[in-house]
Amino acid sequence: MTKQSIRYLFLCLVFSLTLIQTKAQNLESFGVKKGIKANGSLNLNAIGYTASGIPVRRDPFAWFVSGNLTLNLFGYAAPFSFSYSNTSRSFTQPFNQLSFAPQYKWVKTYIGYNSMTFSQYTLSGHVFLGGGVELTPKNWRVAAMYGRLRKAVPFNLTDTTENYNASYKRMGVGFKIGYEKDNNGINVTLFHAKDDIQSIPYVLYNSNLTPKQNLVAGISGRKKLFERVSLEAEYAYSILTNNILYNPQADTLSVDSLRIPEPDYFLKGIIPSNATTRHFSAYNMSVGYQGTGYGIQVRYEEVAPEYQTLGAYYFNNDMRNITLIPSFQLFQGKLGLNANVGWQYNNLAKLKASTTKRFVGAFNAAFTPNEQWSFSGNYSNFTTFTNIRPQTDPFFRNNLDTLNYYQINNTFNGMASHNFGDKERRHAIIFNGSYQKASDVAAYEGGNNNLSDFYTGNISYSLTLVPKNITLSASANYYTSRMATVTTRYWGPNASVTTSFLNKTLRCTYAGSFNKNTTNGLNSGAVLNNRVNIGYTPAAKEKERGKHTFSLGLNLLRKSPTTTELSKTPAFTEFTATTNYSYSF
Repeated sequence: MTKQSIRYLFLCLVFSLTLIQTKAQNLESFGVKKGIKANGSLNLNAIGYTASGIPVRRDPFAWFVSGNLTLNLFGYAAPFSFSYSNTSRSFTQPFNQLSFAPQYKWVKTYIGYNSMTFSQYTLSGHVFLGGGVELTPKNWRVAAMYGRLRKAVPFNLTDTTENYNASYKRMGVGFKIGYEKDNNGINVTLFHAKDDIQSIPYVLYNSNLTPKQNLVAGISGRKKLFERVSLEAEYAYSILTNNILYNPQADTLSVDSLRIPEPDYFLKGIIPSNATTRHFSAYNMSVGYQGTGYGIQVRYEEVAPEYQTLGAYYFNNDMRNITLIPSFQLFQGKLGLNANVGWQYNNLAKLKASTTKRFVGAFNAAFTPNEQWSFSGNYSNFTTFTNIRPQTDPFFRNNLDTLNYYQINNTFNGMASHNFGDKERRHAIIFNGSYQKASDVAAYEGGNNNLSDFYTGNISYSLTLVPKNITLSASANYYTSRMATVTTRYWGPNASVTTSFLNKTLRCTYAGSFNKNTTNGLNSGAVLNNRVNIGYTPAAKEKERGKHTFSLGLNLLRKSPTTTELSKTPAFTEFTATTNYSYSF
């Protein structure tokens, strides 16, 4: 760890502990009884790891420090948060972050690492390092931001496997102004982002990395036509230059995939353009009726081929959706039904060999007939993006795999639960099942997709002996992943016991699981996993002094050897120890 890192961590801890100590003092000594409030938390986490039989799959020692604090001084709110870890060197984009968002009445500012959303087609939740402000005086809505959207990551000549993470530094600036009153409103948005061509020293000749520039303008509004009828609409126009340095004489590669004809668009000339500059539009409109216990909405959305904004991570494009969105609350609210159904078209520019028309739908149902039974289910074949990757090994979580995005094309989830018993013995039976079809969208732009199917099933039973503070549980799990030509399956039982002592301040849990693994139907070993967790939360003598929590977790994993034709791996053992301290007030 560098001296600069130590100073950075020290200042964060001193700042947090100083504010915590200030909170613990008697405010009457300052002559203030009301008007000053503070709440927050501090978390310290250390992880030790060792393995035998295989190369280590994570750092042998890692620590994490995070915290948040919110001060409220006579209506002036000042949230502050930070995170720091010695594993930050493994992240291409920053993990160690500071965030400060003070607020006073209708003024809110963002300092450090934050995210803001102006609209779904312009700036939509992208994390940036810089500053922002939101002003909401009476009916006005004004917002602005400026900061770094991406950190510069140079090419690595010594480890070329990491070069797909190379990136230019990307700066962005955005503005939004609107007026809202009585469920009516209008908002106008402008966002601009550009890569700094001087931020990395060189680009490899065979790399697809190019510096980009983007300008997006958008307008949205809603209008209440009658007492129960409302109208909403949004339009956005994006200009994207895929390569600021494009040289038509030196570049032998194709400019883009579709070569969409470029008309004389209304924002032309605001930013420099070349042969890689493309223009796109996206818009949606809807009209809805809200009755008593039910509602219905008709929605139309169209997103141009290759539509992109640098203010969002990924975006669905080349589609036209015409959908109907009904919702119902039946049987005095015990049954809730929601849907979003219709048709989706692609090939809007008529430049592909064929056009796809498909039925799209999302269905959600929840039924709670009484306190003992509960059912829920949902299905969707709308395309969405997530940064949570389905793990092929359920016993190993890669904390570094948080920057890759995965496109979800189909998903289904179902749950049923039954609770019964009396005051001394409580029983619970729960069933969960899910299906997901996903494609791996590489972290670098323009990566390849790998289609995968994931099936999971779980049934569990738990018994709680209330007078003895003991909970026993048993479950069975099933997991299947189908990726390209490889099918992997895990299945097996799990069991756990949890009890508490010392007036429930000391909580102990043991959990064990055994899972059989196969690859393309061939035995690929078994996994035995044992976990012990101990948590202690001493009772606070005074509520104002907050709550301390100490925990220790031990995990021992053993895997038998794999001797299939596809994979031959020896038996191995992994041991992980985790300690955690947290203070909240």
